[in-house]
Amino acid sequence: MLGMDGRARELAAERVRNVLLAERQATDAVAAVRTLLAVQAQEHAFSRWSVGQRLAGDPGEEAVRRAVDEGRVVRTHVLRPTWHYVAAEDLRWLQDLTAERVLAASASWFRNHGVDDEFLGRVREALVRLLEGGRHRTRDELRELLTAEGLDVSGQRLTAALFEAEMRCVICSGPLAGAHHTYALVDERVPPTPRLEPEEATARLVSRYLAAHGPATLKDLRWWSTLTLKQLRAAVEDLGDAVEREVAGGVEYLRLTAGPSEGLVAGDAPRFQLLQVFDELFVGYAESRGLLDPDGEYGAVLNIAFGELTHVVVEGDRIAGRWRQDKRGKRVQVTARLARPLSRQDREALEDAAARFGSFFGSTVDVTLQE
Repeated sequence: MLGMDGRARELAAERVRNVLLAERQATDAVAAVRTLLAVQAQEHAFSRWSVGQRLAGDPGEEAVRRAVDEGRVVRTHVLRPTWHYVAAEDLRWLQDLTAERVLAASASWFRNHGVDDEFLGRVREALVRLLEGGRHRTRDELRELLTAEGLDVSGQRLTAALFEAEMRCVICSGPLAGAHHTYALVDERVPPTPRLEPEEATARLVSRYLAAHGPATLKDLRWWSTLTLKQLRAAVEDLGDAVEREVAGGVEYLRLTAGPSEGLVAGDAPRFQLLQVFDELFVGYAESRGLLDPDGEYGAVLNIAFGELTHVVVEGDRIAGRWRQDKRGKRVQVTARLARPLSRQDREALEDAAARFGSFFGSTVDVTLQE
């Protein structure tokens, strides 16, 4: 692991800035998602928070919900077999580029649940009939309707079929139904976009990823995109001087020499931030995820999700502790454990971070520190 010397700390700070968590923010939810290209989104509320904390001002949860409800941002399975937010105009070319590899990697999962091409094709045809005309259905509604059509969608068979239909760009998210995700037809939800040649699409993915996630390594990018190192190396070479290389601690980092500015404004760099454990600052990397973890305490940061304190406290350019939330009526209890003792000023800064989290959801927050 790269030691946290002066240069490594500068790289960490650069990454935090580029991922929109310090000194620049997005003007709205679409700009935030478009800048990051994809935002992992399996947990509804926390994924909205991941977008919201990157926005200028204090727009609240409704600003993110509205972007999803209007279809300007879609929530679907893309890049990897998990949920992501993507801007609507990016959905088709991303699926064209990456879906076949994700589906191939999921083949054993399909087989284990008796899911074959014939079954998947029948479900896709039924989904078109059930959703056409702007109808939006929840998972439970689709389970009932597909069962009525004689399709066995018990257990994981429904999950697999919906996943495959998303990867094939047949369905994606519709407007939220209260707290529930709905499905809609891509052809009715997402305007057509020009088809890209694979090399052009790969170069676009690489440049967009490095602009928002850099400095990062090729292995980071391989994990995030599911593409091969051969494809990614070729794209980096095609991008030429647009990509800058730097070796630090024996690891080669890549960055885009000129990042995007559209939809971005100067922002704050708060001392503490409460990040969900699946924030792009963590899941956006594999090889260099520990860049913000100089002492190695949180090297397996994603495993925090299985602990008592699920999420991650970041102080500037380093991981500083863990936190969780517990809802108590209209109030939220934030419990945190930091890696070092906090001064009174530190405590106030942490409470400010918790207050921002609560304000986003329209809740009052109480903070408890664990020793």
